[in-house]
Amino acid sequence: MSHYLQAHPLGQPVPRSVHAVCVSLPTMQDLIGYEEHHPETLAAVKFAYPRFVVHDYLKRICALAQERHGLDGRAVFAVYTEKAARELAAWIGAKDFGLIEKEGFVLVHFPDSPEAWKAAKAFVQHTGTGISSRLAEDYLYAQGQIDSLQPEPIREEDAEAHVRRALRPYIASNQLWLCAGGMSALHTAIKAIRKYQVPRGKTVYLQLGWLYLDTMKLLESFLGPDEEAVVIYDVHDRDAIEAVFAEHGPRLAGVITELPNNPLVQTLDIEHLCELCLKHGVVRLFDPSLAGVVNVDVLPYTDLMPVSLTKYAANRGDIMIGALAVNPASPHAAELATLVPDEVVAPYRRDIARLAYEIDSMSEVAERVNANALALAAYLERSEKIERVYWPMQAGSEDHFRKIARHEMALGSIITLDLAVPLADFYDAATVVKGPSFGTNYTLMCPFLYLAHYDLASTEQGRAQLRSWGLNPELIRLSVGEESLEDILAALRL
Repeated sequence: MSHYLQAHPLGQPVPRSVHAVCVSLPTMQDLIGYEEHHPETLAAVKFAYPRFVVHDYLKRICALAQERHGLDGRAVFAVYTEKAARELAAWIGAKDFGLIEKEGFVLVHFPDSPEAWKAAKAFVQHTGTGISSRLAEDYLYAQGQIDSLQPEPIREEDAEAHVRRALRPYIASNQLWLCAGGMSALHTAIKAIRKYQVPRGKTVYLQLGWLYLDTMKLLESFLGPDEEAVVIYDVHDRDAIEAVFAEHGPRLAGVITELPNNPLVQTLDIEHLCELCLKHGVVRLFDPSLAGVVNVDVLPYTDLMPVSLTKYAANRGDIMIGALAVNPASPHAAELATLVPDEVVAPYRRDIARLAYEIDSMSEVAERVNANALALAAYLERSEKIERVYWPMQAGSEDHFRKIARHEMALGSIITLDLAVPLADFYDAATVVKGPSFGTNYTLMCPFLYLAHYDLASTEQGRAQLRSWGLNPELIRLSVGEESLEDILAALRL
């Protein structure tokens, strides 16, 4: 049996690396303690999903800066670029701020307060502009603050070119940028669209479906004062979608959705949506991260395609990296291709080198994961412990998904479950990795809404709101790995 299919203690990074993007939260009580910031829980969680929790190495860099630069009473954050640092200061409303340039990153500091720190942390989380753990590690090592680097195989020679060659069969565009993360790619895309559309009087954005937390936050909090977002949660409601285009058509700047969406794994009628967008000059921003570019081909249907390469391409769960591509056939291609480069935050060289090592296994891992996902979904639909299964071939989505699927078995790793048993009983008993992220070569799961939207999942009012949007607060998002199906079922206690 895979060593991943076992109980993992609270706070253990998965994989066993300081660069892991998943941290073990083995019980619901642990997860609640993590979300509610219980000191005893946080003491055990030093390396978690890097955008959600400030990495221990970044904390050490900021503390070192406070000591060396006399920054007592000031909060310090490390971001990749001066532009990102200035945008952070502007977004939190800090008029008194300073910048300190280091090799490969910039420190931004401002008067400390719980409100300012929380706002700055939210900016870094939503935009993906915080520096990577590998860049932090190299800096601390060079400064004599740590004794060694994390041992890991990488491909240093020709690393970026190798990654591009590996992605070429899946992203057929010469306008492709590697980004510091999937959210960095998405943030870059939205900024480019705004620059393109605002001069044309287009200031309305349409969000289709319940999307990833930070995607929704970008539309909720990062538009200008004259811009607005309209949300339709039911991606299959054609009448509602057409009504938005009828009402806002001349002002619609962009449509943002995920194909499939997260966490309900639904795929909308992409041809119907494209017809509306092309008619009204609306930029399409379609994100295929949930299934990965190895499984779905979304580029022909979109204008800009951001994607997280942390999933599937980097299937070990230890790299934060993304990509952004322009569809060369897009009617907006020429303009967007000139706007994107000024906004891109490039990944750190050692993250690219690690991806260059891992990406060679992408297609083989996807093949095994897809086979497991197909068999597991069929099993789960018969299980007495499961009320409902959401997966790419669910009713209402299957035909639409097949239009973007690369082949009949291309499903992706995600299966979302409504349980027929108490959440804590199911979650606590399972011996799989439990924590954020997906698209890894090992099985992991999380109570998605508790992890991404605890403010809603933890109150009766919030839970009622989630249900009104078609979301069961107790759902489980399962990311299927490449272990044997029998071992996965045994670990899930099914």
